[in-house]
Parts: sequence; C-alpha cells; structure tokens
Amino acid sequence: MSLFKARDLWSTTCGQNEIFEQSSLLIADLNGQGFEHIIVGSNEGILRIFNPFSDPEQTYTKGFVATDLLIEIDLSQPILQVAVGKLVSGSKSKCLAILHPRSVAVYNFVTLSGSTEHGDQSQVSLVYEHQLKRPGYCIIVGGFGGVSGRDFICVESLDGTLMFYEQETLTLSRQLQNFLLPSPIVYIPHTDSFVILTSNWFLHSYRYQSLGEDPSVQIMPSWSYNLGESIIEMNYLSLTTTEAAIFLLTNINIYCFTETGVLKFFKRLQYTPICSYIYLKGEPILMELVVTDTNALMVYENVTLQWSAQLLIKPVAVARANLQGLFGCIVILSEEGTLQVCYLGTEPTMFVPPPLQDSVATMSEVETKLAALQHQIATYSQSAKNLLGAPVNRPDVKVNLKVWPMLEGESRCKLEISIQAMTPVQNLHVTVSVQSPLVAVPKSHMLTALGDSLELYSEVVCEASHTVISDLEVNVLTVYMCYDQTAGAVHASTILPTHFALDLAAPVNDLDAALNLTVSNAVILPTLFPEFSAVTWNETGSNENIAGFRYRHSPEVGFTISINRAQHKYKIETNTISCLTLPMTILAKKLSNKQLKTTQHNLALNELLEATDNNVELRNQIRTLEQSLKQGTAQMRVCQKRLLSKMRDKTPSDLSSLIELINFTHEFVMETAHKLETAQKDLQENGNRLSSLIKLTLILVKLSGSASSEDLKNVTEALSYTQLFSENQGWAEISEIGLNHLLRTSLARSVRDQYMPPSTDDYVVTDSKTLKKYITATIERLTAQKVFDENRRKYFIILIY
Repeated sequence: MSLFKARDLWSTTCGQNEIFEQSSLLIADLNGQGFEHIIVGSNEGILRIFNPFSDPEQTYTKGFVATDLLIEIDLSQPILQVAVGKLVSGSKSKCLAILHPRSVAVYNFVTLSGSTEHGDQSQVSLVYEHQLKRPGYCIIVGGFGGVSGRDFICVESLDGTLMFYEQETLTLSRQLQNFLLPSPIVYIPHTDSFVILTSNWFLHSYRYQSLGEDPSVQIMPSWSYNLGESIIEMNYLSLTTTEAAIFLLTNINIYCFTETGVLKFFKRLQYTPICSYIYLKGEPILMELVVTDTNALMVYENVTLQWSAQLLIKPVAVARANLQGLFGCIVILSEEGTLQVCYLGTEPTMFVPPPLQDSVATMSEVETKLAALQHQIATYSQSAKNLLGAPVNRPDVKVNLKVWPMLEGESRCKLEISIQAMTPVQNLHVTVSVQSPLVAVPKSHMLTALGDSLELYSEVVCEASHTVISDLEVNVLTVYMCYDQTAGAVHASTILPTHFALDLAAPVNDLDAALNLTVSNAVILPTLFPEFSAVTWNETGSNENIAGFRYRHSPEVGFTISINRAQHKYKIETNTISCLTLPMTILAKKLSNKQLKTTQHNLALNELLEATDNNVELRNQIRTLEQSLKQGTAQMRVCQKRLLSKMRDKTPSDLSSLIELINFTHEFVMETAHKLETAQKDLQENGNRLSSLIKLTLILVKLSGSASSEDLKNVTEALSYTQLFSENQGWAEISEIGLNHLLRTSLARSVRDQYMPPSTDDYVVTDSKTLKKYITATIERLTAQKVFDENRRKYFIILIY
C-alpha cells in the first residue's frame, strides 16, 4: 500500500445497476474550445457526457453539480466503445462514433447557446448508422490512407474481420489469418498501418494499402514480433512528427515499441495490472499510468517508477484529462459506475508508529525467557498445533460414505460419496484408494466448484491376481480450495462388506497351518459374520461353532474358523498363511473389546522372509533385463544406421548378413521386453503378498501384548510396503534404512547396538541377507520388549537399594 492517497476532486455515480468496462471511458474535446469532456457509455446502452467545473464561479471543492451532466440518453443497445472524429462528409466538427454489438452509429454533438434558463443546452442527433454483418468487438477512428481533414472508421469483429467505412460508405472488408480470439488493435498514422495481436501471440503490423489488395492473396505483415503472452490493453501515442510509441500492457509486463516494431523498453511488473493510460510530459518523455489490483496508481517515466498513490475505488478504466480551468486531472471509472476526478495528493496517512520500549532486559531475564520458550517448544502438543494453525480437517466440507447393498451373484461393490459444502469451495479433487488387488473405478473425481451438495459414485472391483484380498478398507481423500485461496483436506473411510470377498464353504479340518487365539468371552460365528443368511449356513454345513470360508475371487483358497467356547479360544486353519490377513483383520476389529490375544507372533515370519527374497530377486532381474534391453536397442540403432549407409551407397553390396543381424536383434529386444513386462507383473504380485504378510505379522505382534504402541507405530511406518517406480529405490532399500535406524535408536538393547553402521541413502539392495536379519531382529525385540522393560526396571530398583 502506498504512503500517499489520491485526493477526490469531483465524483458522481453513473446510474444504478449498470456495468462498465475498460472501453466505456473516453476523454475528448468535442467543441474544440481547448478543454475536454468526459464521455461514458455503459453496457446497458446509456450514454453520458460530463463537463466538470463548467461554471466559472464554481469552486473546485464543491464537487458534482447538475449542470456538469451535459448529455444522458438511452440508446437502447449496449455500448461497446465510443470514439471521436470528423466522420460526416462536408463537416469539420467532431462527431461521436458508438459501437453496438450489431451496428456502428455516428452522432452529432451540438451545443445551443442560451436556449434554456440555466444556460447552454447540449444535444446529440443520429447522423447515420451502419448495420454489421458480424458481431463487433472494437472500433478505431483515423485518417486511413493518409487523408487529412476527415476520419474513417474501422470495426474489428469477433472473428477477426476488419470492416472499413469511409464515413457513410462501406469500402473494404478483410479477414485476417491466424485469428481465434479478438484482441485490441491500434492505428499508426506515421506508417499508415494497423497493429494487432494474433492467436499465437505474435504482434503483426499490416499496412492499410496491403489490406485493400486481392483477398485471394495471403496478406503479409510489414513487421511482426513474438510477444508470447496475451495483452490487456494496447495504446498508441505520437512522440514527435516522425516517431510514435506503441504501449502494451500484459498480465505481468509492460512493453513499448516504435512504429516499426523495435522494442524501446520493457519492464516486468511485481503486481497484477488492471488498466493503463499513456501521455507525454514535454517532448518526447513518455509517461504511463498503471492501476493495480490493490487499487494503487503507479506513475512511470519510461520504466522508472516516479510516484505511487492509493485510489479510493477499484477502477476498470483510467485516463488523464485537461478540464475547464484545471489541467492534468486523473479520471477513473469503476465497474459499478463510480466516476471520479482526482489528483495525486502529497498528504501522507496519519498513522504514527508507537514508540519503542527503552527498557533493557538483564541477562538473567533473557535466559529465563529463553528457557520458557524452549520448554514451550519441547511440550508442543497436537492441541497447540491446532491452536497455532497447524493443518487439520477443516469444517468447509463434509464427506459421508455409503456402501450400497450387494445383490446375489454381484462381483462389484458400489460406493456413494456424499460431499456437502458448508461454504463455497472450488477445485475439488476426490481420490478413492483401496488395497491391491482391489481397484476403484473411477479412482478420482474432479470438480471445478461446489456450492451445495453432490453425490459421486465409484465401484470397487477385484483384479485378476494370484494373491487374495487382505484389506476391505476404503479411504477417500478430498482436497479443495476455498475462495479465500486457502487449501483444505477431508479424509473419510469405510469398510466393504465381508461377503464382497468371502463366501461360506464346507469346513475342513487338519490343514497345514493353525492359528490359536484367546478371548475373555467367545462370540459365536453367526454373530461375528451376520452378512451371511441362515440358509447359507445350513447349506454349507457351517454352524455357530465351526465355519468354512473361501475367497470369492480365488475359490481354491480358503480357511476354517472354529470355537472352543469352554476355553474361550478361536482356531483358524488354512493351507495358505497369507490368506489369514483378512480374517485376522476382521476378528481384531470385532473382538477388540474381548481382550483378543495370541502367542504365535512368528507364524507368518518364514513366509515374510521368503517373500523378501523373492522381492530382491525380482528387482535384480528387472535391473538385468533393463540393461539388456538398453544394449539391444543400442545395437538396433547401430544396425539401422549401417543399413541406411549401405542403401545410400552407389556400389551395390550384399545385405543378407546385415538383415540377419537386424532380425536377430529385433527378436532379442522383443523377447527381453516380454520378460521385463512379466517380471514387473510378478513384482506387483509380490508386493501384494508382502503387504498382506507384513500386516498379518504386525497384527500378531500387537495381539501378543508385548510391544509398545509407539514402537509398533514406528515399525509399521518403516516396514509397510509401498510400490515405488524408481530404478535405485524400492521397498527393500527404504525398509532396510528404516529398520537400521530403529535398531540403533528406539529398539537398541545395548550400547553396542547404537554404534551399528548406518545405511547410506544411495545404497541398492542386491542381497536380502541383511534385510531379513533386520526384520527378524525387529520382530524379536518387539515381542521381547515387555520382558526387557521389566528386567531393566528390576535392575534399576536393585541399583537404588
């Protein structure tokens, strides 16, 4: 904000509920008396002509009076632009040219002296009007072709057609090439040419004479300049009799060109401009007025900022006027129709900064304050984060999830996402994420704006995979932008129904693997799985004490759950350990208040280490195949270059050996590419299996009751599987670094553990030995955490005594 403010000298409001734009304001001397009038035309079709300070006895501090308004007339058509020139044959007086969407009309401005009691009377009368075949965009008035004593009219249409009127006659119509959107246009009398911006953001200058040539011949510009951005406003000003300036205002820059297209100067702006005006200070010093989006008026001399003042309104148009008895006034017009005549005030704002405190703190006081601040930082909690503005779920948007009931035999699950906007928001991005092999279709939704509420729909399906479903949780993240340019995010989650992944089957006993669980109070199986009907329980031979399950998308994989209600135990049997993740997730959630426990925390460890071996082997195989593919494609390029060289050779030669080499290389490249694609798919399947086994292992460790919640959280973050598309960094590298850090810090059991060599960031895992060692040591220390803490507590008690 500027230190100085523009001072209001004269102001009025042009009507009510009218809209004004950049081309609605014009300053011109209509009577040729040496002072200028203010001409305003609104989009509602109201034309107004003002002559401020028309009464010589009026003081400048009196402001607007009724006699300042000379003309107010409704033309019944929107006014797009107003221009002034000598537009009537046989007359040297200036007339008004007014552009409407489908016509351009010329009006004569006449002042009758002493025709009323209060003084002179002004009138406007229609002289002639041209109907436009194309919708108009802007208008230019000038002596095209070098004529003197009269002016012609050029109308630019929305499709880039220039229509020339020599007063009452249409003389020329020319379509410009490479034209998509209309842009401002100016006429340069020094070169008798028109400058316009094309759709590829090139400035082109066309001579008036070339525009009148044969339309079948492509018109060539006299000069062009690659501007590279759109323009807000383009103005022309004659500096001398032989030199002119073309001033361009863009969103981030201002440019000044000569009449021949040479760049005079350029300045990058640190703000967003709205409108501008140029004028001469002496000869030939160019001055520019630029209005910013913060209502500041910047006054430049060429590229040097000379003055800055804060405006009272937000204008859409600015101009400089020499009014009757007062020269160099600044005229601004707002979008709502507020018209002001002001000047650059030199009176600063009256804000006086408070005096600085002279008290000097002692060293002890500074140390005490520093200790208090350090304590506050150390005890920085989540409540303090919320208080100080840390990112939290904002109340601007509410998200509710609903899972539609599944019909019998249906393999898809429909998810309804209800979004309700508490306040208007924009640029919403809704992402639906599920655990592979589940896939959400579509997985993301984009909304431009939301003001009320909306329902979105996604379907969850299971892709063909060798691994079974391990998690039924659906997470929905909604990110949005408020109209105050602050961002927010809302997270919501829900659980898919159990029968989406499982079907009841006949129970099978004496399987390869068994997992025993204990609870404080056993719950019968139909209560735990109410999704299945009583008919299904009877048909499959399942009951309240034993039930068989199989995966719907992998019918050959299943498990059996049995209950010993007398001993409050559950038993899960299966031939595939990785399929236990889903039932353990369901039981851990539904029996969370029943003190669910187990002692078989190592049940899935061997399977996990085997999957780790497979992951590292597949990564090594992919790196080898990528290197082979790189060598094969390089050899193919060399062969192709050699073949091209032989084809150009004038001496014929035998190409059979070269063609055989090309065929062999092509087969090698295609075979390697297929192997690489297969290895990448196998790596994705391995990732699904790893994710399932890691989750199962961590659930069993948690149910053992020996691991602290903080250590379990750290291990989960370090070990959780994430598919990374990187050549040198994958799950093995990240997990090894994370587990190495935990074993040296929070899971360290001796001083020697703290001095373990740390893993380097650029390390690539090619052997799974170290990673498997870290995984085994982490699980052992998690399960031995409680015993170690008790022994350490006893040791400290003995030392105290």
